Amino acid sequence: GVVGLALGFGAQALVKDFLSGIFMIFEDQYGVGDVVDMGEGLSGTVEGVSLRVTRLRDTNGTVWYVRNGEILRVGNMSQNWARTVLDVQVSAREDLPHVRAVLTDVIDDLWQDDDFAGVIIEEPEIWGIEAITPDAITLRVTLKTAPMEQWRVARVLRERIKSNPLVKDPNLHKA
Repeated sequence: GVVGLALGFGAQALVKDFLSGIFMIFEDQYGVGDVVDMGEGLSGTVEGVSLRVTRLRDTNGTVWYVRNGEILRVGNMSQNWARTVLDVQVSAREDLPHVRAVLTDVIDDLWQDDDFAGVIIEEPEIWGIEAITPDAITLRVTLKTAPMEQWRVARVLRERIKSNPLVKDPNLHKA
């Protein structure tokens, strides 16, 4: 009786995994090559999807096998488009119109760069002040990008902000 009960619960989990796998594949929630976040600190590139298990490789190279029936939510960072969100911190004493002008020049230059044609898919925006502390003001800059390009765009944008010759105040280089 105990063995039969154990087999019944095991079969129930197996059926749950298969049904979840069928719906994930049918609904095209993610596929091989997509970068996903499955919650609880588990994110990475999908290497394999079967009806029962999803195989995921994280940034450190660890391969994770996740039973489809155990996946409660998935954030897919590879579908349709992505967004680079960059918070630029400057001294609270900095002239904000000057900071906005510099940031506008930097993001417009990146927007016009032929190397990023088709990568940045909408005109970049400065959303405004995100935070204020006694020492610093944080401005949020956003760029809508092709999927999987948001991280590269963020790295290039940080580098361009840091090395921009228009920046005269060293406090602006905290970005």
